[in-house]
Amino acid sequence: MSFFFHSIEVNFVNMIKGERTLIEASKNPLIVFLTDFGSDPYVGIMKGRILQINPLVRIISLTNNINTQDIRHAAFVLLKSYKYFPPHTIFLAIVDPGVGGPRKAIAAKKDDYYFIGPDNGILSPIFSDNKDVIVVDLPIPDEASHTFHGRDVFAPAAGKLSQTYLLKDLGPISAIQTSFDFYWDHVTLTGEVIFIDHFGNIITNIPNSMNLQYNKEYLLLTTKTKVILSFKGSYFEGSDVNPFLVISSYETIEISLQNGRAADILDITPGDRIQIRSVDKKIKIDK
Repeated sequence: MSFFFHSIEVNFVNMIKGERTLIEASKNPLIVFLTDFGSDPYVGIMKGRILQINPLVRIISLTNNINTQDIRHAAFVLLKSYKYFPPHTIFLAIVDPGVGGPRKAIAAKKDDYYFIGPDNGILSPIFSDNKDVIVVDLPIPDEASHTFHGRDVFAPAAGKLSQTYLLKDLGPISAIQTSFDFYWDHVTLTGEVIFIDHFGNIITNIPNSMNLQYNKEYLLLTTKTKVILSFKGSYFEGSDVNPFLVISSYETIEISLQNGRAADILDITPGDRIQIRSVDKKIKIDK
């Protein structure tokens, strides 16, 4: 019996601690934008809409330069970035080519982080393990623009969430309907090209767990390209003539060129399947 009452006491204390944490978070809330809106005024308009609801909120951008309508690019950047922010950060992730269509609008919580965006796969890699995930549907008002849910649906939801951190106040419990996985075949060691960054580096999802050896040469294959590249420990060690392999800050394989753009030399584009193997192995690239 004493164990029973002790358990109740522990749960009650944890509940009180959780409520206090949310109260503290609501005093200094942080909303982080991730969009493909670029330099257009849409980001500023959404910030204004949020500040109408909660003037105390802090708003920063992870990036507003996601490749236009590239949901996979956005999902990868969000997946690899969100844990570098404080707990209780609210991420407003909008890359929404299906705006005005049947896709749902959702808000979700995982690992003390909150996410708001369209149900088009942009959030699904974060929730792929289905552990400790809460999802709610956001209502879409009849008067909402059919082309700008960022202003009329997602920004107001973020503003309201920053005041209470209670998902139940935003909509009914639901589940993610649209999801995808980044391509990775651990048998053939084939992944995919996710995006090309501002410096012309080619970012893949191939994991660092391949344990490539420094200064060893590897065969890189896509359906369009076959080239031998050396693996280097940093940009400094790499060549400014020939592209090379390096571990990116995302902890995946990156193809780079010192003081140059690897993407301008190699015929590789986002979405390509890409295979990296030792040069002494027989190769077959998946299509």
